[in-house]
Amino acid sequence: MKFEKIIPELKEYVRKEMGKGGAHDFDHIARVLKIAERIGEAEGADLDVVFFATLFHDIDRQREDKGEVSCHAESSAEHTRRLLRNYLLLPGDFIERVAVCIERHRFREGRTPESLEEKVLSDADKLDAMGATGIARAYIFGGAFGERVWEENPKNERFYPGMDVYEYSPRTEYVLKLSKLKEKMFTKTGRKLAERRHRFMEIFFEELENEVIGDR
Repeated sequence: MKFEKIIPELKEYVRKEMGKGGAHDFDHIARVLKIAERIGEAEGADLDVVFFATLFHDIDRQREDKGEVSCHAESSAEHTRRLLRNYLLLPGDFIERVAVCIERHRFREGRTPESLEEKVLSDADKLDAMGATGIARAYIFGGAFGERVWEENPKNERFYPGMDVYEYSPRTEYVLKLSKLKEKMFTKTGRKLAERRHRFMEIFFEELENEVIGDR
């Protein structure tokens, strides 16, 4: 890392911007940083780009949740451009590579990561939505919106016109989205890490179903 002197200041800035608690807080950033570093090192990525992109990738997530922006990936990328331009030691082309990584990390938006660093961030972010951590995050998010523990017939969307959010559940999130993440990894290392996390989710929701229907 060539930019050690500014890292503590930037981390504190992100921590304050993201607030505390929930599925998208600074704890999420810290976990994804560890995963991204592991994948990036194994794949030979530019770890400085990976670090900065990961640190800022969800900085405007709460603004999206509040309805202030339509896409936190785009907003976070522009936020990052503005912020990093204040640091004269950061070259413009470096800042742009970081920002594009952020723009393309969100798998729901249909953007396809192209550079290795973009793929590393995308894989690391998806991995934090899988396994035990992914399940815990799904229930934190679901609890905040009054979702059920279990829903027998998964719907096609989380929220749709006339829907009571109580009709949705983290199990439905698993069926519709989380169970498909394993097939959306871009790197060899990401695919390897996804296997174990995917299997854990399978076991968890199989056991949950058995308990809910009374077989356990």
